[in-house]
Amino acid sequence: MKKRLQNTSITFRMMQHCLFRPTGRSRNKVREIPCEEAVTTYDYSAHMRDVRMMRARARSRIAEAEMN
Repeated sequence: MKKRLQNTSITFRMMQHCLFRPTGRSRNKVREIPCEEAVTTYDYSAHMRDVRMMRARARSRIAEAEMN
């Protein structure tokens, strides 16, 4: 074994020696590009919007409690 690979994990060594390389047949498969409607995206701003709404609800509850 080479000196630089002695202090690495077993998984890294396996990957270096291409034990996980897919077969030539599966690598050369032609994959169709999906149409625009078929692609699902992640809403990156949903969490920030949810946090903002939760804070607004908490503020309104505090204001209601102070009035009563």
